[in-house]
Amino acid sequence: MPDRLAIIKLGGSLITDKSQPYTLREEQLKRITKEVAEVLGPCVIVHGVGSYGHVPVINRKLYDGYKKPEQLPDLSKTMVEVLQLRMTISEAVTEAGLAPVIFLPSNIFFMTEGEITGHFSGGFRQYLDLGMTLLIGGDMCADSQRGFSVCSGDKVVQLLSRLLNPRDVIFATDVAGIYTADPKLDPKAELIPQISLGRIEEYEKMANQAATPDITKGMRGKLDEIKRIEPILKAGAEVVILGMTEPGILRRYMNGDSEVPCTRITL
Repeated sequence: MPDRLAIIKLGGSLITDKSQPYTLREEQLKRITKEVAEVLGPCVIVHGVGSYGHVPVINRKLYDGYKKPEQLPDLSKTMVEVLQLRMTISEAVTEAGLAPVIFLPSNIFFMTEGEITGHFSGGFRQYLDLGMTLLIGGDMCADSQRGFSVCSGDKVVQLLSRLLNPRDVIFATDVAGIYTADPKLDPKAELIPQISLGRIEEYEKMANQAATPDITKGMRGKLDEIKRIEPILKAGAEVVILGMTEPGILRRYMNGDSEVPCTRITL
């Protein structure tokens, strides 16, 4: 595997317009994947599904799991629509100079009551050893209790962090980090530069709820998943929430620029 393996989560709001169904931020996606290729090289890219997933899941009432057979065509349609987004992201990653291999959570993860409880993961390290980039995003997965459940990209990040022991875990978003209020709505909102793991619940109460359709609880959901990667922090990984709407931020962060606006997660 790479000497300094990074897992980067490209948030759904960063690469799609979550207020408009099936709307890709195409130019931003191309710029960001180019930066990832230049700065991180072969790595693990986890992507949110944004308006390709959240909107149809809500409109088709798939978020509560299986209720009746009539849901199944809608489930299939939603998974195909998200697959189309995956292919577009894969093309952008390839154009940026990396060699992506797509993994589908629906094929390799199992859930119970909305949490990942089993997985097939034998190929991850082998592909990384070859110099390829793992590409995996949110999905709908089989659930032993609910029939099927939403598997968010953030859940994927915390699982892969435990399996692969990365040096860096980067949550790339459309805002600079965690704020005292929603910065898109409150001009007085202040960026919180550092959050200790032991105080995350306190900050969850402040974290902005997404103003657009989002069944994974927006930034509060992200904090909830970050709470689970304490072993990775103890192993020395650096975890950060980093806004990537501005060019060059990723490079500055990876070069150790202490002035980069972000929220660092610590023990």
